[in-house]
Amino acid sequence: MRTLPAKVQTAVHVATLARKAGLPIPAKVLPILEEAAAPWPAEWLLAPLPGDPIRVVELFAGPGGWSEGIAAVLGVAVDSCGVDISPDACATARKAGHRRICADITTLDPEHIALRHTAAVIISPPCPTFSPAGKLSGLEARNIEILCDAITYVGEAAGFLPVDEIFDFHDEDDYDEDGNCACAPGEGCCAPFAPRSGATWDEVREMAADVSDPRIALMLEVAIWPIALQAAGAPIRWMAMEQSSNLPEDILDDLSTELTCAEWFYTNREIMEAADYGLPSRRKRVYMIAARTYTPTVTRRVRPLPTTTMAQALGWKPGERVNTRGNRPVDPTTGRAKGGNAFSADGPSWCLTGKSRTWKRESDGYRLTEAEAGLLVGFRRSYPWQGSRTSAFQQAADVVSPVMAAIVLSGLLGGLGEALVRDYLAQLYDMDDMLSPDDYELAT
Repeated sequence: MRTLPAKVQTAVHVATLARKAGLPIPAKVLPILEEAAAPWPAEWLLAPLPGDPIRVVELFAGPGGWSEGIAAVLGVAVDSCGVDISPDACATARKAGHRRICADITTLDPEHIALRHTAAVIISPPCPTFSPAGKLSGLEARNIEILCDAITYVGEAAGFLPVDEIFDFHDEDDYDEDGNCACAPGEGCCAPFAPRSGATWDEVREMAADVSDPRIALMLEVAIWPIALQAAGAPIRWMAMEQSSNLPEDILDDLSTELTCAEWFYTNREIMEAADYGLPSRRKRVYMIAARTYTPTVTRRVRPLPTTTMAQALGWKPGERVNTRGNRPVDPTTGRAKGGNAFSADGPSWCLTGKSRTWKRESDGYRLTEAEAGLLVGFRRSYPWQGSRTSAFQQAADVVSPVMAAIVLSGLLGGLGEALVRDYLAQLYDMDDMLSPDDYELAT
């Protein structure tokens, strides 16, 4: 664990006494804390007091999907700070009341002293390199090999390479007649892990620099952050990740292996389709969760929910169709546009992309608003999307749905899970039939 400079230790002590007395951080020490904690919140240098919410770091946090899932759907209070490189996405999240740092995640130190009380990390790397909507460069064998090699070095860099896997510390003459060596408990061959390799996190990141698209290398952060926080002595309890359902099994396997070797005792991943959980748009993603201790609540599941159609969500009349690609040549054998450019609104919509801003209702040419795009992925109509129309649609296309975030995290956060998700969806889309009989009392 890194130690604080004496001046900062004094400031932390003074601020902690003030907090315990129910007072704000004194003005004379606040600048000292802000400078030492930057870019993280100054108060994160202070240890949480009894009853304080857990501290959560959100990476690639975007406009607030995970944040809304925790706060608006599950109703759980956490002390969260998100990081994203998009100014518009950060502006949206801030306008909605979520804390954001606008920065390149790869420039940040996961062992920063301000993160020493972090309990959880949520990571959603961009998915275009793995998604069918992108160029699929993340699926190329050479890129997978480079990324996996870097992932498998994370544990060694953090000091979580199991000793008994590769080290033989002693010659035959080093053992006494009873077969015991001279190593003290926790040292040498009696230590559970080999010493840290000495590589910095920037050097670990450099191992993935040769991938053909730098966005592929961002998957490395999924291994770096939880394990680095653990190495720094933070009370890290769990992590959650979201990525394209096309993410190769080799990458998922190596992520699970690194966490398991570092004694994360529960890891699980699952591909989930948003339309199966009451959302009026399709979005298939893989979610991974890992926890350092196993409890039954971690695996609490939300069952598939009734289907919500695009027309129901937006208040359209039945029979509407949505044109997604303008006027295209018609295939004479089918009578339909070549390449497929329309779908019925009487089911869940196609997965939103940035180009969904050009979708139009065939009956009258009506185009979706930013609020309606957000509604289709599970945000309230009043969500304050910032930036241009193009930017807002891209944010809605990239974001993790609050509903899916709540489903994935409900067990980790001890929420009521299914009942709360049903209640949120029923209110969002004005659909009482989303509630099950057991949910009415909770919802009212």
